[in-house]
Amino acid sequence: MYVPQSIALCRRLPVMDQKDSRDSDAKLSEFVQLLTKAQLGLLRYITVLVGNPEEAGNILQETNLLLWKKFDDFEFGTNFDAWATKVAYWQVKAYVRDRGRDKLVFSEEIVTQLAEQSGGITDIDSTVAALRKCLQELRDSDYELIQLRYDDGFSVQKLSGRLGKSPSAIKGALLRARRALRACIEQRLMREA
Repeated sequence: MYVPQSIALCRRLPVMDQKDSRDSDAKLSEFVQLLTKAQLGLLRYITVLVGNPEEAGNILQETNLLLWKKFDDFEFGTNFDAWATKVAYWQVKAYVRDRGRDKLVFSEEIVTQLAEQSGGITDIDSTVAALRKCLQELRDSDYELIQLRYDDGFSVQKLSGRLGKSPSAIKGALLRARRALRACIEQRLMREA
């Protein structure tokens, strides 16, 4: 008989008296809130490490299962995001190990470097917030170019035809816009630090 994992996990919970039950309910509620709040940041973090949004979603689900299994290991009052990020990091490492033969998967060494550079959920959230503000500061033409290329997925060739410019002019404009964004983001993050 098939028993879903979440039910199987619940069956292993010990029987408690009423006070323990209230404490456990409060911890469970807090855990659910912390886990729910961390989802977007974890997904961003995992996506940065694996470079594939679809696979990142799968790894996030595996990470969530593992976080639930390790519920008793979490010390309430400590940094949940840091703990969850570490669990996600090890899930990504396992994914890379298991899929290591696939040429489209980063090596463990690259994953480690990306994890060190990304700094976790908080840093990614700060960077995304800075990116949003910096996008608003771009010239209209640069903003449109970035939006068409990255939001709408236009190729350089398609942009060239649409905007009536040569592919090399499009590449140059994209390079300048990305450099301006990078400089703006770095300045904002340095001011926050």
